[in-house]
Amino acid sequence: MPEKQNEKIVLDLVVATRENTSKLGYFVDDTVVNPGLGIPFYKTVLEGANYEHADWKDQCCVRTSQIHWRDDHSVSWLERHMEMTQGFLVIGKNPGLFVLGEPTHDRQDLDEKNRSLPDPKRTKAYIIPAGMGLILKKGTWHDFPVSCGPPVSAFILNTEEVVAALASMPQAGPMNHGDCYKLRLSEHWDFTMQFPDPRPFVQMHGLVPHPVAQPLMGKEGYGVGMSREEVKPGWGAGKKVFVIPVVNVEVFVPGCGGPSVQPHLQSVPEVANRGWRDYGNQRGLERLARMFKELGIPATAVINSEAAKVEKVNKAITDAGWEVGAHGVNNSSGAAKMNRGEEEAYFKQSLDDLEQSLGARPKTWLTPQFSVTERTPEIAAQSGIQAFLDFVDDDVPYHLVHEEGKRTLALPYCMETNDISLCLTKHFDGRQYAQAIEDHVRQLAKEDGEKVVCLGMHTFIAGTPARV
Repeated sequence: MPEKQNEKIVLDLVVATRENTSKLGYFVDDTVVNPGLGIPFYKTVLEGANYEHADWKDQCCVRTSQIHWRDDHSVSWLERHMEMTQGFLVIGKNPGLFVLGEPTHDRQDLDEKNRSLPDPKRTKAYIIPAGMGLILKKGTWHDFPVSCGPPVSAFILNTEEVVAALASMPQAGPMNHGDCYKLRLSEHWDFTMQFPDPRPFVQMHGLVPHPVAQPLMGKEGYGVGMSREEVKPGWGAGKKVFVIPVVNVEVFVPGCGGPSVQPHLQSVPEVANRGWRDYGNQRGLERLARMFKELGIPATAVINSEAAKVEKVNKAITDAGWEVGAHGVNNSSGAAKMNRGEEEAYFKQSLDDLEQSLGARPKTWLTPQFSVTERTPEIAAQSGIQAFLDFVDDDVPYHLVHEEGKRTLALPYCMETNDISLCLTKHFDGRQYAQAIEDHVRQLAKEDGEKVVCLGMHTFIAGTPARV
């Protein structure tokens, strides 16, 4: 069933098989269909008889095509042929994507108008593996094959009538001649149709011989549809370096692991590393709050919405008077592998729960474990997030602008000064930890322009006695 998202239908991706394409056409693989033709000259050959009900019109026209990757995953056109006139065989080593819809011309449950249109509920994006193919049945709705990343080669069976009709068009437009009934979907539907990026799917299912390059974070690396826009110089009003303490307040689902002070402890139930993490909410948070209060330094707490429901945590955050940022639901689950609807619901749940627990809706966001999708920056912007901390690639803030106008401010989260990087990975003691932060900030202060340091710290690391 296609998923409708904001007036957009996203088709299901499926691997084509003989069973799931039976209403669409005759699947071609290494199975001999209707075996037993019995030609006496070929003693070592298992011959199949003709496909039942396959009545090709006129003389077959044969050609090959090489289809390259396209960034646009929208489906603008669908066509059908009321004679049996078309077949596609995927040759070479790479699979192809075929948008196919079940025939509607003979559907008794549809009125006359809808029998002349595809049925979105019965349309899918089929991945046909290399070496396989499909001969279309009469009336099957289809678009031309699409690359799944690497170029795909196709052996195409057609009729001269259809080829001549397509080639006769001076420009792309609807057709209803030469046994080619072709629709521009935008003229018939008030929604758009697209297929998901097939590259992760074909790689996950082992359908490509080599890893496929997957720029999943869009053309610029900041999410699909997002572009970077620089903040104009002078934003610091004369200040050189802005240091923003970002205190991560987290809870973990029991049994799902998390950061460990002694990773070799793997017994189940595991109490030592879990207790070490829980110490942050028991003692570390209050200790950090006292320290920043004594120093007169404002901080931002990025908090799991489930952590905000813990009474002791809630009181400490409220008493500290810090800005509150959202940090997902808990730190055992991020957004990776979510579809758009699930991720939008994930954002809403976190923001709604934090607003209910702490009295204000957060405007800052950090995704747990950096477990993002290519849509995370866009969904953050549409959710009202004004400061987005998921990127770590600079020392200056910059705007992220979506092609539809949504925008947010990226505040790079510094991995070099993060307490996990310094204390857990590099095993710095408290003095080395403090010195590394000081060295980092002093160097930035010597350089031209204004800089920002989002100083990430965790209650169970930076909040321990030796590091405060």
